[in-house]
Amino acid sequence: MIAPAAQLSLDGADRLVARLADRRAPLGMAEAASSLFALRGAPPSALVHQLVDEVVRSDRRLVWRSPTEVALAEWEEVATLYDLPLEQAPFVVFDLETTGTRPGVSRIVEIGAVRLQGFEQVGEFERLVDPGVPVPSTITRITGIQTRDLRGAPRITRALPPFLEFAEGAVLVAHNARFDVGFVDAELSRLEGRRLAAPVIDTVALARRLLEGRLPRMNLGTLAERFDTTVRPCHRALADAQATAEVLVHLLGMAQEHGVRTVAEAVAFAAPQRRRVRLRRELARDVPAGPGVYLFHDAHDRVLYVGKATDLRARVRSYFGGSGQRRAVEHALEATARIETRPLGSELEASLLELELILRLRPDANRRSVNPERSCYLTLTTDERVPRVSVTSEPRPGAISAGPLRSRGEAQAAAAAIRSSFRLRSCRPARPEDDGSCLAGLLGRCAAPCRGGAAVGEYARSVAAAAGWLRGDDGDTAVSGLRMRMAALGADQRFEEAAQLRDQLEALERVRTALGRLRAAAARTGVLLAADMDDRFVQAFACAGGRVVARRRLPRAGDAALECAPLIAPLRAALAARPAPLRPDQADVAHLISAAFARPGRSVVAVPLGAEALASAATHIAGRRGRVPLRR
Repeated sequence: MIAPAAQLSLDGADRLVARLADRRAPLGMAEAASSLFALRGAPPSALVHQLVDEVVRSDRRLVWRSPTEVALAEWEEVATLYDLPLEQAPFVVFDLETTGTRPGVSRIVEIGAVRLQGFEQVGEFERLVDPGVPVPSTITRITGIQTRDLRGAPRITRALPPFLEFAEGAVLVAHNARFDVGFVDAELSRLEGRRLAAPVIDTVALARRLLEGRLPRMNLGTLAERFDTTVRPCHRALADAQATAEVLVHLLGMAQEHGVRTVAEAVAFAAPQRRRVRLRRELARDVPAGPGVYLFHDAHDRVLYVGKATDLRARVRSYFGGSGQRRAVEHALEATARIETRPLGSELEASLLELELILRLRPDANRRSVNPERSCYLTLTTDERVPRVSVTSEPRPGAISAGPLRSRGEAQAAAAAIRSSFRLRSCRPARPEDDGSCLAGLLGRCAAPCRGGAAVGEYARSVAAAAGWLRGDDGDTAVSGLRMRMAALGADQRFEEAAQLRDQLEALERVRTALGRLRAAAARTGVLLAADMDDRFVQAFACAGGRVVARRRLPRAGDAALECAPLIAPLRAALAARPAPLRPDQADVAHLISAAFARPGRSVVAVPLGAEALASAATHIAGRRGRVPLRR
């Protein structure tokens, strides 16, 4: 006699096999689970992979086509490849450049692929594709491909068949395969009413399985650097495919050390692993819905992790289902004994409280804002007789400080670039003296004010220019000067010096962008209105200089003039005060405030207020209260 659970599994497997045979195309995880368990809607995400995986592994008719798709083992495209040893299997590693991120809506603009046999490249494929629509400027900035470059290129109807012929009979490989395979499937479905059925290996999933915790990210650039590939990714299809192919060979070699021998074993090895924390879902049973903050406590009531959510119940439960989290978060989940929740009126309020709690509690599993002391500032010591640029841990009184910056190494490179561009001194004495041995002065890399005379005035002008750059007044002078010098060094074949200037230039550009974002965030002034836990009120946050300078509850009814007064007075004082650099913890708040003003969404109402509008600010604030939605 067959047990009921086993019979249910057999019936479900029969349904899944029949559906795959009828469709003649692989099924995604949700569709497979719906067939297995006769669900009308999408199944819950928490146990989907575990349940489907148990059936697939126990039924020889079924195989994993990729980490997230199920196929029939009898399909010729699958059966002839799955049992092949890795060193005998043909692989086609491909990459696409597209007009956007949505398969079926966005279009392919470039296909690049390489074919491997015995882990050696035996062919390559490259084709530009006319998408029939203009290439968005964001894609041009990333790839360099412009609309005019695609004029005369074949449409996808002519470009796809040669690629499919090139890839015939091979295991498909891509970095983030769901994206690339999704685009090919979408076009193939539109043109021929079918999808790819070949086995798929995703190098992201494979790298995550093999290198989790050893690399900060699993993007292609990081992996290419990790394995020192001869071809570096550059957001062009063929180059990225070649880099991915090199990464694949390294990853498969590592997988073989774990006992992976065949294509089928490689696909299964890259599939999401079962998580022990699934069994602890009961901890999230009583979590309420709505926005708020959650804290994971261990058995000693120590806070391990802090987060915020638009919907506490859905967010907290998601930790115990689906794919794994970062290693630190996964360890925190395994050690969690109690989940504390703090329901709040809005996600804005939750985000502000999250930052405050992370800074105060320093949870081990959080990586955002937990080490503000590592931040630094670019400081121009205008209070010294001979000013200089240096990197300091804190803003220096009487000097011009710009920041905070998260990377001290990048700040040091930017400081070197500023000194080089504006010919500022790099020596340390507070009062340098000219003894004729200063190499920077002799080579003209420093204006050498220690010589006196005209050099003093020239140095003063250099200091003023550097101060303007740090304040954001001088946009491209420093950058253009370095570019010209780098080009000159390259022309003279002084490549090492040119490379050093290139690194400084890149750091300078990144620092300039970061400082520009900080200045823009600090310039936001006004009041943010959000829902309150009590529907009779709204929460009002007065913001200036990147900080929340006052906070009040405003009644939804009445003129609220009395309640608005404590918001307007701190705003007036903050606008009148001299701007000061933000502390590291304040920088995160500033970015949060800036985003809320720029894109308030449906849950926040932004009331921008400049100094000239403060006289009538109460009227503006009161008039916008009715637009704040009630707490969800």
